[in-house]
Amino acid sequence: MRIFFLLLMPLFLTGCTALFSSPKQAVLQDQQAFCLAFEEFQESHKIEGLQKLQDDFPDSVWASRAETIILYSRELDLRKGQNKKLREAEKQRTDELEQLKEQNRQLTEKIDQLTGLLIQSEQHPQ
Repeated sequence: MRIFFLLLMPLFLTGCTALFSSPKQAVLQDQQAFCLAFEEFQESHKIEGLQKLQDDFPDSVWASRAETIILYSRELDLRKGQNKKLREAEKQRTDELEQLKEQNRQLTEKIDQLTGLLIQSEQHPQ
């Protein structure tokens, strides 16, 4: 019985090692995939690697972190677009204001000219 137990123990431990080594490797794979995807995101702002991580490891904590980064990246892109539109609208309004100022200056000059002509015509009636 003792010999049987001694023979089964290494077999049992080998089986346990095989069972528990796979999840550690999977954890390392998703973490490594996240690190590579995040480096790519930092360099080029591309989210494809993070999206692939979500597809490959949907239940991983790293996939949820990738999702957060993707959502913030999309929100940032949306806000950049909104800011660009606002700056363009502001520039357009600034241009319109400058045109109105120029028209106002021209009208003021014409009023001054007409006022001068009116004064002259009152001083020298024909």
